[in-house]
Amino acid sequence: MTIGLAAIIITTMGSASILFPSMIQHSYAQESSENNTIVRDSQTILLEGKTVPAKDYIHLYDATPYMIKVGHVAVKLPCDGQSETPYKILIGQAPNMIPAEFELIKELSKPGEMCLYHVDLESTMQGEHGIITDVALQNPTDQDVKFGPTATIVIGVDEIMPGAEEEEGAMGNMTMDNNTS
Repeated sequence: MTIGLAAIIITTMGSASILFPSMIQHSYAQESSENNTIVRDSQTILLEGKTVPAKDYIHLYDATPYMIKVGHVAVKLPCDGQSETPYKILIGQAPNMIPAEFELIKELSKPGEMCLYHVDLESTMQGEHGIITDVALQNPTDQDVKFGPTATIVIGVDEIMPGAEEEEGAMGNMTMDNNTS
């Protein structure tokens, strides 16, 4: 009788967690063709009050041992009057990460204050970006940055596939060349 009661409590608690998903992360997965998995994994990172030291980074997302086949990153960061930000979103497979090529969303940006940028993620087996498993925020400047209100990063992963663990350099510590600025 107590085992049955415990099973009911566990089932109820599991159902409650489904009814009240986290406001920060949401994940959903379904098998697809060609060994790909369709997912909807979304991470929202609120940066207000967070500090990134000079020449340092925050590791934000890791899909290892899977590669991110299809995804998207949107970031709202401090920018100058020309809508440029010194901060970088690094993508790739740790420790080999490169700055992503941002696209400015003018309609949702305030030059000289905060600008919204985005970039699509797509792993390839060759080329500039290669395999993407990791996403990081880098401060390549010589000064610490403390983020103000509305600074955010949203990472959405829509499709993953196995194979990232086969790529050389997949294991090891994340290092960044200071030339990423």
